[in-house]
Amino acid sequence: MLSETGVHHYSGKSVNLGTACGKYYRVFCLSITDPGDSDIIMSLPTD
Repeated sequence: MLSETGVHHYSGKSVNLGTACGKYYRVFCLSITDPGDSDIIMSLPTD
């Protein structure tokens, strides 16, 4: 991994990822720069 940055490969469709992000278009790449109070980083599967 580049600089020990976690990577998660989304197996769904890009349209569904966009909808989950509140967008009405395809999302091909997503970066979480500040998770805030969310535990989204902790919910990612570990290898």
